[in-house]
Amino acid sequence: MSQQIIIDYWVEKAGEDLALARDNFKSGRYQNAVRDAYFACFHAFSAVLIKEGKRFKKHKEVRSMLHRDFIRTKKIDSFWGKHYDWLFDNRHKADYRPLVKFDPDQVREIVEESEAFVKEMAGL
Repeated sequence: MSQQIIIDYWVEKAGEDLALARDNFKSGRYQNAVRDAYFACFHAFSAVLIKEGKRFKKHKEVRSMLHRDFIRTKKIDSFWGKHYDWLFDNRHKADYRPLVKFDPDQVREIVEESEAFVKEMAGL
């Protein structure tokens, strides 16, 4: 399978995840919106990593490469690292901790920032 097919697949997944995040936010399913926003960013950045020939197996590796190879080298603004870290941590809370609640205004902002993150990654 060609590298471009895989990249296109991850980009498409990121778009689907964003659509789900928006829909879940509008429906008041804030935990799901956070999870979907995380996966949108994860899939978008995974496409960038694959384009650069980088291999990974775990979500922590992707997060580490974001900071090491893109933020420290100033390929992308440090704001995106903070955004990704928030999503990474809170996606785990949404999935694995009982009774976690998210503020609707914060989730709206996170979904909007995730849309911008995906666009930023498309530019890379």
